[in-house]
Amino acid sequence: MTKRTTKSNVFLLRKVSSGTPDELRLAQKKVSEARAAEGKKRVALAKEALDIYADCAEAHSLLAEETTERPARIKHYRKAIAAAEKVLGADWERRYKGSFWLASETRPLMHAMAMLAIDLQWEDELDEALAINRRLMEWNPTDNQGVRYNLASCLYEAKCSDELDRFFVKYDDEVSATLSYIKALHVFRKYGASERTNQALLKAFETNIHVPIYLSEVVPLPEEAPETVGFGDEREAAAYVMDAGYHWADTDGAEQWMAETLASELEKTYPDKELAAQAVKQLKKGTKA
Repeated sequence: MTKRTTKSNVFLLRKVSSGTPDELRLAQKKVSEARAAEGKKRVALAKEALDIYADCAEAHSLLAEETTERPARIKHYRKAIAAAEKVLGADWERRYKGSFWLASETRPLMHAMAMLAIDLQWEDELDEALAINRRLMEWNPTDNQGVRYNLASCLYEAKCSDELDRFFVKYDDEVSATLSYIKALHVFRKYGASERTNQALLKAFETNIHVPIYLSEVVPLPEEAPETVGFGDEREAAAYVMDAGYHWADTDGAEQWMAETLASELEKTYPDKELAAQAVKQLKKGTKA
């Protein structure tokens, strides 16, 4: 499993937005129409929204979503952030302190920032990605967006070991595949194979038994990330591996440790015994090209 393949300051002061509130609402309505459309019609409607109101952040974000090239997508998300800041007006961060996300008008900004951080991580711009994720978590500690999953992955990749320790103390009761498997990998990289690390991996396996199957690449990942996931299901496993599975191949000995630690559990637990055996064999060899 390998990582899929512009620096700028997101947090510059912006000019005040032009246009009327009615024009903004009309542009947002046009974006809603675009989201219900398909193919090129989505892009056309998003551009119509920007013709109505140039600082419609939702339209810029939709254009980003419809862009396949990551550098171009990053540019769209930066435009979305700039537009959202203009719409929020002067001194917006102080005025919305304590009500980010609760105030719906802050959501276009927060959405664009979260998506930008994901793309920046894929481009190895870890410092900026971390800064954005930390800021979003500071604004919205209850984390309605699920930023904590991206933050954990980014902290691991940036080797922020102490911060990751504190993170997992805070989310000790989290039962998601993403946090459980990142935690297991974190303690393995920090302490090596041991009873402690083995238990962390076994606990992660209990949260989702499908992750080793997808990590081993004996079952292909879906072409697109699942829109919804359930705790412990195949969609959750696929989503985790698509987003952060490359950490295992990038960590020396991690895949082999997974194979050795989970071999008997996979044999006992996984419904398809032949597939489980293939996964163990492949993980022992390693998946990194």
